[in-house]
Amino acid sequence: MKNIAVLVHDFAVEYADLILSGIYKFFAERKDVRVFFVQTWLPHEQRGLFDYQYWSSIEYLKSDSIDEIIIVSNTYSYACSLENIRDLFECFFNKKVISVGFDLNPEKTHFIYADCSKSYEEVVSHLKNEHNCKNIAFYSANKLDSPEAHARYAAFKNALKKNKLEFHKDWVFAGNFTPYGIEETLSEKYKCRADVPFDAMICANDIMGMAVINYFISIGLKVPEELKIIGLDNTYHSVLCTPSLSTIDQDIEGLGYRTAKFGLELFKDKEHPHCIVTEMKPVYRHSCGCSDQVEQKKRDIFKAVYNRYSEFRRLKDIFDLIQGASSIQTFADSLKSIVKYTGFTNLVVFVLPEPLFIERNDEIELPGEARILLEVDTESGVSEYYENSEYFDYRKSLFIKQKINKNPGCFVFQPLFQKDEHYGYLICRVEHTDFTLNSLLLKVITSVIVQNYSYTKTIDQKQQLENVNKELKQKATELHVRSQSDELTGILNRRGFMEYGRRFISLATDMDTTGLVFFADLDGLKTINDTYGHDYGDRAIKAESEVLRLAFRKMDIIGRLSGDEFGIVATGMDFDFIDKLREKVDKLNEEISRENNFPFTLSISLGAVKFDENNCDLEELLKIADKNLYEQKKIHHARNKQ
Repeated sequence: MKNIAVLVHDFAVEYADLILSGIYKFFAERKDVRVFFVQTWLPHEQRGLFDYQYWSSIEYLKSDSIDEIIIVSNTYSYACSLENIRDLFECFFNKKVISVGFDLNPEKTHFIYADCSKSYEEVVSHLKNEHNCKNIAFYSANKLDSPEAHARYAAFKNALKKNKLEFHKDWVFAGNFTPYGIEETLSEKYKCRADVPFDAMICANDIMGMAVINYFISIGLKVPEELKIIGLDNTYHSVLCTPSLSTIDQDIEGLGYRTAKFGLELFKDKEHPHCIVTEMKPVYRHSCGCSDQVEQKKRDIFKAVYNRYSEFRRLKDIFDLIQGASSIQTFADSLKSIVKYTGFTNLVVFVLPEPLFIERNDEIELPGEARILLEVDTESGVSEYYENSEYFDYRKSLFIKQKINKNPGCFVFQPLFQKDEHYGYLICRVEHTDFTLNSLLLKVITSVIVQNYSYTKTIDQKQQLENVNKELKQKATELHVRSQSDELTGILNRRGFMEYGRRFISLATDMDTTGLVFFADLDGLKTINDTYGHDYGDRAIKAESEVLRLAFRKMDIIGRLSGDEFGIVATGMDFDFIDKLREKVDKLNEEISRENNFPFTLSISLGAVKFDENNCDLEELLKIADKNLYEQKKIHHARNKQ
C-alpha cells in the first residue's frame, strides 16, 4: 500500500477544487494506493484568525509512512515567492515529489504544467484574422513572483511577434490573478471610451478578464463590438458572465488526473521524465465576438448549482446532529450519524499527549507521538471512543495498522485545533469531490470534537482533584500523625494544613481551577476564658472546628493554625457564595451552642481571598485573608452592640 499526500494552499479556490477533483477521480477506485488531500495554508499566515495552524500538517507528513508528495505549487504563488516555496517544501525532497505548475528542484523533484504558448499564438491569430484586431493589450499577473505569470506574459509577447503585431509596453498592466485593484489601475488611464487605444485585451486568467469587462462596460465601451476580451482557465464563471468570456481551457481537472497518473508511474522501477507538459485549448465566446457554443457547459453548471443546495443541506443537517453532545463518550455515539450525513465514510482522530499552544509567529514543534481517540466507520458500523489507548511514534507511521493501514481510498488529512491550541490530527475518507464544502464540514466536526474532548478532560481532572482530596483527607484521618493533626479538634494542625493546602492549590491551578482561601478567628475567646474558664475555651474551639466542618464541603481543606485561628482552602468557590456561607456559619453556631449547653453563643469571623495561577502562595494568601478578616470583626462587634 502506497501513501500519497496532495498539498494545496487552500481548498476554497476553484482551481484547487478542480485539480483535486481530477486527482480524486484517478485514485478513487484503486486498491493499492491511499491518497491524503491536505490544505496547509502557510506558516504564520496573516489571513484568517487561526488558519496558520493548518501548516502543522507538514510536520506530520514528514512521517516515514508517506511515500510521495504531490504539491500543487502554483496555489502557493498567490502568497509566496518561488524561492520561498522551494524552501518551505525542501523537507520533502528526500521523498518522491511532483510539483504542479513549475519546477521545484531539477535534481530531486518532478513537475507537470500546462503550456500556454501555442494557445496564445492561436488566440492572437484569431483576434487578428477573425476580428481584425491589430492593437492588443495584456493584463498580466506580474505583481506575483509566479512562474505561471511570467510564462503567460512571455507567451503573449511571443504570440504578438509570431503574428507580426506590435508590442506596446504601456498596454501591459500588472495584476495578481485576482480582480482586486483592476478598476483602480484602469481608471487612472481610461476615464471614458475615447481614451482606450487598443481593440482587444488578453487577461492572465478568467477572474481578471471578468473584472476588465465590468470596468470597460462601466465607462460606456461596448464588449465585444468595440473591445474584445479573452481570459484563461475556462472556469464556470467565464460561462455565466455577460457577455460570456472567451478564454483558454487548460483543463484543470484533466491536469489533476494526469498528475495522479504520473504520481503512480513514479513507483514503477524505471526511468521517468523530469517534466510532463499538457496543452491548453482556446474557447471562443461572446466577449471576442464569436457565437457561444456552451450548452453542455451550461448544463454542467446548472447541475453543479442544483447539487450545491443538496450540499448545503449536508451542512444544515450536521448542525442539527451535533447539538446536545457534552462528553466525548456521548459524542462518540452520535458521531457515526454525523459522519454519514456529511458524506464521509471513515474518520479516525489522533491526539497528542497534551494540547500545544501555538501562536501565529511560533515555529511549530510537535512532540512526535500520538494516540487514537476516536474511530468511526459507517460501512462497518464501528463507532468507538478510546479512553486510554497507547501512544505511538507518528514519525514512523501516521496510522495504527489495524485501524487504517490496510484501508485504501481518498482521504482528507487535517490538523485538529481550536483557536491557538493544537490537539493532533484526523484522517477522513471522502465520498464527495467538493473540497471547499468538505473543508467546512470538517472544520465544524473538529471544533465539536475538540470542545467535547476538552470538556471530558475537565470533568476527568475535576474528578481526579476530588479523588486526590479524598485520599489526602483519608490519609490524615487514618494516620492521625501528631505532626499533622490537631490534638484538640482532630482537624489538621498548621503544619498539616500548610502541606495539604499547598498541594491542593497547586493541583487546582494546574487544572485551571480557582478558589478561595479563608482565615477564620473565633470571636471573644479571651472573654470566654476569663468568664467561664479555659475548659469552656477549649470546648468552644473544638465546637467551632465542628461548625467549620459542617459549613464547608467534604473536599475542602480545614486546619487549626493556632489558638482560635483556622484556615480553609476551598477550590471552585467564589465570592458570590460567601454571604450564604456566613449565614450558614451563624446558624450552625447557634445550633452547636445549644447542643453543648454553652452559656454563650459561638461566633467566628471569616476573611477570604481568591487564589489562581498568579496568586497561589498559601502563606501570602493567608496574610491577605487575615487583613480582610478585620472588616468582619468590625461587623461582628457592631452586631454584638445592638
